[in-house]
Amino acid sequence: MKKAAREQRTTSWDRLKRQLGSALPSMTAAERVQVLTLVDQGAAAGDQPLLSVLVAAGDPAMAQAFQQVALHFGLAVPEDTEGLSDVIAADTEHAHRFWRGK
Repeated sequence: MKKAAREQRTTSWDRLKRQLGSALPSMTAAERVQVLTLVDQGAAAGDQPLLSVLVAAGDPAMAQAFQQVALHFGLAVPEDTEGLSDVIAADTEHAHRFWRGK
């Protein structure tokens, strides 16, 4: 996901599955949230934008997973769909700015 951020793009769960193959087995929605939480542990500890936002931006079906990850790290996120979409858009821009040139 860092590569996607550096390349100023988003990704999707399906794209990650294609890229990682058998390293990313079929998972339930709860297991996906756990994986994204693990991915974002370093980011949250280092005051970096959550990379899971790139999956939510590229795959609207993953918006609630991003919301759960953000809540896990104590970040405030709206419950309504429109507000959550606004946060995802803003956080995606932040992630792209942060990773540009890294």
